[in-house]
Amino acid sequence: MSNDSANTAKAAVAQAEAHLCGGDSSPFSPPAFTALKGKISEYVVELVNESIKVSKRHAADTVSAAHVERAAEYLISSTSRRFYRHLGTIGGILMGAALSNILAMTLTGQYTGEGTIVSVVLGIAGAFMIALHIAKD
Repeated sequence: MSNDSANTAKAAVAQAEAHLCGGDSSPFSPPAFTALKGKISEYVVELVNESIKVSKRHAADTVSAAHVERAAEYLISSTSRRFYRHLGTIGGILMGAALSNILAMTLTGQYTGEGTIVSVVLGIAGAFMIALHIAKD
């Protein structure tokens, strides 16, 4: 993290903490409110850093509101996206195993019932996982 972004993040965290200290913490227990402030501070730092990264990707001199919005969307959805990305990767591996098995059976001319069933099941499961990844992306 550069010095400018560290200072920006610190200022944003301080402002968020000042806002929280003035608010009512009644629905939270004291340890829960402390944990909440910690998580908000972490999120603010991540949002500042991600906003700067987005602006640099667009070769901008400053961070705009659109960059902050895009960064926030990325941070919020990155957890679920990561799950579906891994699901798509596993699906691709299963699909590759199915195609490899089918190709091996074709080249040797030996089709077995178990090999065919396993290949079809792996292919269907892999295709389904890849489709989920594509649909959620």
